[in-house]
Amino acid sequence: MADISKNLDRVIQDAWLGIDVKDGDLFNPMDFLFHDDDPDKMLERIAWLMMRPEYFSFVCKYILNIEISPFQSLLLQEMWHKKFPMLIGSRGMGKSFMLSVYPLLRALFMPRRKIIVVGAAFRQSKVLFEYMDTIWKNAPILRDLCGSRSGPRRDVDRCVMHIGDSTITCLPLGDGSKIRGQRANDIIADEFASIPREIFENVVAGFAAVSASPIEKVKDRAEKKKAEELGVDLIKKTNVDPLTEKSNQIILSGTAYYDFNHFAEYWKRYKSIVNSKGDRQKLREVFGDDVPEDFAWQEYSVIRMPVTTLPDGFMDEGQIARARATVHSGIFQMEYGACFTTDSQGFFKRSLIENCIASESNNITINGEPIQFESMLKGDPNKRYIFGVDPASEVDNFSIVVLELNGSHRRIVHVWTTNRSQHRDQLKAHLVDEDDFYSYCARKIRNLMRVFPCMEIALDAQGGGIAVMEALHDKDKVREGEQKIWPVIDYDKPKDTDDEPGLHILRMCQFAKYDWLAEANHGLRKDFEDKLVLFPDFDSVSLGLSAEEDNIEGRIYDTLEDCVMEIEELKNELSMIIMTQTGTGRERWDTPEVKIAAGRKSRLRKDRYSSLIMANMSARQLDIERTVRTYDHYGGFARKSGEQNDKDNGPMYHGPSWFTENMGDIY
Repeated sequence: MADISKNLDRVIQDAWLGIDVKDGDLFNPMDFLFHDDDPDKMLERIAWLMMRPEYFSFVCKYILNIEISPFQSLLLQEMWHKKFPMLIGSRGMGKSFMLSVYPLLRALFMPRRKIIVVGAAFRQSKVLFEYMDTIWKNAPILRDLCGSRSGPRRDVDRCVMHIGDSTITCLPLGDGSKIRGQRANDIIADEFASIPREIFENVVAGFAAVSASPIEKVKDRAEKKKAEELGVDLIKKTNVDPLTEKSNQIILSGTAYYDFNHFAEYWKRYKSIVNSKGDRQKLREVFGDDVPEDFAWQEYSVIRMPVTTLPDGFMDEGQIARARATVHSGIFQMEYGACFTTDSQGFFKRSLIENCIASESNNITINGEPIQFESMLKGDPNKRYIFGVDPASEVDNFSIVVLELNGSHRRIVHVWTTNRSQHRDQLKAHLVDEDDFYSYCARKIRNLMRVFPCMEIALDAQGGGIAVMEALHDKDKVREGEQKIWPVIDYDKPKDTDDEPGLHILRMCQFAKYDWLAEANHGLRKDFEDKLVLFPDFDSVSLGLSAEEDNIEGRIYDTLEDCVMEIEELKNELSMIIMTQTGTGRERWDTPEVKIAAGRKSRLRKDRYSSLIMANMSARQLDIERTVRTYDHYGGFARKSGEQNDKDNGPMYHGPSWFTENMGDIY
């Protein structure tokens, strides 16, 4: 009875494997291992067994000290057999983890292997490296096998993992110049949608252009050619194991993206090659008439892992349900269904946003001049800037968007966010002085004003906006060389603060007013359509240069790379904005509603979007004011004593009372 109970327990415990067959129907490799009593032969058989991709789960458990699920084992096996595998995975499926396990196995079982991991941003390739580092630290058997010279090495511009005499190098892509000339047997291009096609084809793909065993390949080709000339059959080599044959490999990986991105083009081509099954006519539809004679379609593979194929419990069901309720079906299918989609379905289409990126490929010209720029930490002293500021609530981000005014258009050049948690962490690390959160945020605004000549600050008049406004004119927080900052002066609507000395550049925005909000949203979309509001160029080049500049300047936080990624998050927030109608027929702009704990409802953050529409609305209002009042100034013209102005018996000088009254004493 005890044996039956024990067997049932084992059956239940192994249910997660999804193998519902009798033990007698399974091949047990251990029977093969212990077939011979010779211990040397048994060790050889163990080594042979571990090198079989179908048994990588065994290696992971006992060598790498990690446990993988059957689907992950199959994923590793499929990638091992193909020269050109493509992995498209759902968010949260552990893609980065598997792409860190794979090169470790590759380096372990293939001596003198050179493996390179690249991503558009260095942080992308470093994610994989950190996984490898963690596995290395927790795998004593792996460390014993590899020796003392193995292990992780970090440098400013690369991270290297040594596994015996093999190396895994994680690189920043940049413009390709610093990594050009690298040689590799295996290339892993992660988040492929963010890697420029030109740099990948011209630089990265060239890493693997040389054969893994070039002399052996030359010999094999020469033997084959000579045998054909002599009309004899070539005797096949019996010592070649197709499972461990050392062909070079290029792995493309990432989350599905939009159809207009090159990742979708590669996916369509790969899929057509696989579906052709070698049919020459179908291959000609892919390549045209230039199909290589010995083209091997079997070397290509497309591995799609949508969330629906993952085992029950592998992903947090609450998070999946939240995602389904959060985004429209198109984005959900892209992020979790591993499907490429045509476009976003929000108020600001993703294609519209992408068309406003000032890149060489978009070819945006204004007045005959090509427009191309990048994100920045310091502005041009000869230009003027507008800040859009969304103050944080208890849970939201505090966000600043900096717009550069260029007459014919506006440029989004800088985005910065923080939250209360980050502020507390920086306080503990003694990186900031301000204990009060809003004082800390106000200090950031002032610091940005030092490097971006600020013409106006657009600030939400509700909630934390009042606290920020007060912090900006608090005399105890004004440092030497700074001035108090006050709301703008509206001559039609005088305020008590108009007479205060300082900078009157604070424009309080009324989010609660429907007319203002409608004009701000429709105005921004129209400006996108007319290419009046532009995003900086985003590619691996700018990211690489950003990271390099950060290293040179010694920046740890608030880096240029952080700024670049913040602008990418701004694009994502814009893509998520949807317009609905209230019961009264009024338009409403917001992120989709989500369900959180206890059945309560909430919405995704949109702080960067809010900052942008405030900054852009402020710029539009300034354009209107310039049209209405072509020239307005603080000051006036002295008249001769006793001279009478028939047209104007009002004040001689324009400006707040502290200015006009003092000027009246001069003359």
